[in-house]
Amino acid sequence: MSITSQQYAALSDDVYKPPRETGPNSTPENIGGISYRRMEYVDSPSGYQGIIYQRVDTNEIIVAHRGTETERELKQDGVHTDGGMVAIRHNRQAAEALELTKHALVYAQKLDKDGEVVDVTVTGHSLGGDLAQVTAHHYDLKGETFNAYGAVSLDRRIPEGGTNVINHVMAGDAVSAASKHYGQVRIYAAPQEITALQKAGYANDRNVLDDRSPLVAMELGESHRMHNFLPFDGNGKPDRSVLEDPRSQQLAQQCAPMIEMYRDDVALSRGGLTLASRHLQSMSVVDGINHLRGTLAPGAGAAEMAAERWRETQQRMEREDKPVYVAPGWKLPLGTTPERRVDPGAAALSNDPLYRSIHSKLPQGTSDAVALHATVESKRAGIVNVDQLRSVTVQDGNAWIVSNTPGFRAKVDLAAEVPPVQESLRQSQALDSQRSQEMAQPSPARVL
Repeated sequence: MSITSQQYAALSDDVYKPPRETGPNSTPENIGGISYRRMEYVDSPSGYQGIIYQRVDTNEIIVAHRGTETERELKQDGVHTDGGMVAIRHNRQAAEALELTKHALVYAQKLDKDGEVVDVTVTGHSLGGDLAQVTAHHYDLKGETFNAYGAVSLDRRIPEGGTNVINHVMAGDAVSAASKHYGQVRIYAAPQEITALQKAGYANDRNVLDDRSPLVAMELGESHRMHNFLPFDGNGKPDRSVLEDPRSQQLAQQCAPMIEMYRDDVALSRGGLTLASRHLQSMSVVDGINHLRGTLAPGAGAAEMAAERWRETQQRMEREDKPVYVAPGWKLPLGTTPERRVDPGAAALSNDPLYRSIHSKLPQGTSDAVALHATVESKRAGIVNVDQLRSVTVQDGNAWIVSNTPGFRAKVDLAAEVPPVQESLRQSQALDSQRSQEMAQPSPARVL
């Protein structure tokens, strides 16, 4: 995959514009310095819009999902879709986004048959970023998003964290702060955002009792705009993208406590609205069942497609009394290929939501051993599941892992030597087992 974050941003912006022509023979256009063809375009009555792009020089395929477009279709995007994600945890455009992404994968499979391996990735801004997370999880794809509404809070059992998606967010953006994300989160800050947070009472410390107001989000509306990630400003004049300005991430790191408190406040406010709405609609039981069922592993859609392709191949072999070419990987539904085999330790890691969440919030490149050690220390400190996790902040080489419960926190030196993965895994499982036994013990009987 050779596409840069800045090039993904250019496509996430271009998808807002209806294409003049589409198809394999369409005229290539320069988008962000790269030549692409627009292979397919969807403009649905639901408000969903998306474009399949193919990079001319490498044949890479990118599916870009359009974000909330308030100038057009405010009702579909702003009320039905965005409002539905907050109120009932459902994105009504997800099915159409999945279908367009499937078209891209089918097209890539046709090229694969010709001996060419073609990557398919996803991107999008705002609502489009949410759809990019949904489609990346369903088909186990890579991608990058910009100020996305996180897909974890939706009704699709999508886990937090992982490395498939990079989510670029502005510090003051309330949309991306409102829900947890599938993939990594990279935060960028502009000086005016920090000034606004300071005026709203946010101090750059870890005092949870600061006299602060998350209503500052209304003043930070410009933070959500796509132009923050582009080489021009909101008026189309030349500017510097935060993606290419190291000072943006440096400022975000310097003001991490302030930014985390603001984004946590926004998330808590959204959570309250969702809880109230779901309760009014008698959806609390459904939410509880889904919580017990846990999250879904990435790639369910890809497995379905592989199974369908294998069935089609078997049918052809039955119809024709001659050898049929079977592409590598087509037997995935019937067994596990060597590339997909993982040891029990790795499987246990991927199934622990707390570990995934903590790892996704640690600096890029943090090893599994360090992330698992941090998870063990969190469990020792009383943070035993992902619902109790408030924040993970890295400062001066230390990771501070904070619970929603006051006083429950863990400090981990990221440079210190840590136990091997298997040893930390054993400790983590022992702590989980101990807690399960404690919860299973009956309460002492009261004698009257």
